[in-house]
Amino acid sequence: MEHIKKSHVRILAITCMLLFGSIQPVIAASVAASQAADARLRRVALFKNGLGFFVSEVTIPENKDSFRIVPSVAPSHGTFWVAYPSKVLFRSLVACQVDSEELVEAVTIAELLKANVGREVKLYFSEKEDLIKGVVKYISEDRERPRPEPYAPGRSDYSRNRYGQLIQPARLMIVETTEAEVAVNPQSVRRVEFPEGEIKDTFSKKSKSVEFEVQMDAPAGAEKLTVSYLAKGITWAPSYMVDITRDARAHLSAKAAIINEACELNDVSVQLVTGYPNLQFADVVSPLALKEDLAQFLQALAKGQSERGALGGVMSNVMMQRAAWSGLPGGESIMPAYGTAEAGKVAEDLFLYPVEKVHLNKGAVGYFALFTESVPYKHIYQWKIPDYVNKEDRYYDRRRREKEGEPDEEVWHCLRLENKTKVPWTTAPAQIVKDGIILGQDTLNFCPAEGETTLRITRAVGVKAEQLELETDRQREAARMYGYSYDLITVEGKLSVTNFQPKDITLEITKTLSGQVKSSQPEARVEKLARGLLRMNAMSELTWTVKLEPGEHQKLGYVYDVYVRR
Repeated sequence: MEHIKKSHVRILAITCMLLFGSIQPVIAASVAASQAADARLRRVALFKNGLGFFVSEVTIPENKDSFRIVPSVAPSHGTFWVAYPSKVLFRSLVACQVDSEELVEAVTIAELLKANVGREVKLYFSEKEDLIKGVVKYISEDRERPRPEPYAPGRSDYSRNRYGQLIQPARLMIVETTEAEVAVNPQSVRRVEFPEGEIKDTFSKKSKSVEFEVQMDAPAGAEKLTVSYLAKGITWAPSYMVDITRDARAHLSAKAAIINEACELNDVSVQLVTGYPNLQFADVVSPLALKEDLAQFLQALAKGQSERGALGGVMSNVMMQRAAWSGLPGGESIMPAYGTAEAGKVAEDLFLYPVEKVHLNKGAVGYFALFTESVPYKHIYQWKIPDYVNKEDRYYDRRRREKEGEPDEEVWHCLRLENKTKVPWTTAPAQIVKDGIILGQDTLNFCPAEGETTLRITRAVGVKAEQLELETDRQREAARMYGYSYDLITVEGKLSVTNFQPKDITLEITKTLSGQVKSSQPEARVEKLARGLLRMNAMSELTWTVKLEPGEHQKLGYVYDVYVRR
């Protein structure tokens, strides 16, 4: 939470909402008179979808039974809580809308005229000599359109006034001339001249903000309150660098980019959350923020969107990045050394990376080092061959598969990384480098401590892979189910791989198919998949692990029966 800037002058509380207790007539007047409490943000936990959990410490002014808290972020519904010791006789907290003023720089002619009320001016309304000479006596303030009142007696113009918070710019100015007082629209002035004196370029602008008025049954001395809430406007984006310059172990560095559009972070303890909590009302703004009227709040409450759908689900956790490399002189290492990972904290299914003493202004983006660790790894080549029978039990021909972007002869050079650190690896972009040169970038998927994950580097152009499927037998109309006729077809698959690289490689081949596996050569590991349980054919996955020496060529095969719809 932030204190009011010194340039702001609090004038009048015009809208109040009571959280506890009953509304008293003196509340509006007391907001302007009560003292602002010292509130400091101590801790914030950041999720990867734009949400933060804020925890602030508020010091109660001595000898005061009422005081103000100035919030900095609009909390989500149901997440704003005030905790206090038993000796504090807390009564109520009221959210009040107050007017404020601040000096701002004039950027339009209308604002410049507002800054120079009382000055003699020459106003030009066209390129011709169409002008008015006189003294600016008055210029209207920008104002909000009236808020609709759908629950008041009488007809409501709510349908046409639903955007009632839009600002209506000043459109009235009174100029005193030698003949009369003239009312003009300041927006229509094309040019203005000031015959005498220095031009003022700042003016006092009115705006509205929200304050919380806390009432207590008795003064509590210098005790402290704890205010916590969930709010939008801050997030973190992780990324990794994996250096495989050494053959035995890879160096993995992690960093976090913290994007702060919420409030000032000054010596704040930050926790970077890995996991996907269920936050059903994260998109519903709390009534205490005074951003919506009752009708809008009830509509948002009924909608009740959860975090999973609101911001793109799990894929919203990954920020796409582009990377370019320029050679480093003298073979200097580009791999950072941030130190080992801290143990962090585990909260049920969430993991929290700690980052202490964070200083980050509102509107800024910060780069924060997390850790550098040495982890075991090995090179793996992968060839994943898709299923050629779709969910309608029809066989795809090769040309159609390629047209729909399903290449089946691509071998990928990958890294198999073992997580021997104290912390899980969250889903994030990972850049692979060797000898200071970038080799590739892909998504490093979530990997728990003591687990392992596979990271793709690049397509393996030095490994040639070919595949072919042949029909060896067909029983026409072998089955009739669900109103369709099916042929039972026996398919023989043939695979061939050749290693054109000057080194030994380990190749993992995975073939997904619909139907009943009859044989494989050499024998593959066969796993029954739960996908497609409502389809005519069961689904299986065949896996071979093949070691190829330089220049070596191997052939593999499989046979399966599949029902194909006519």
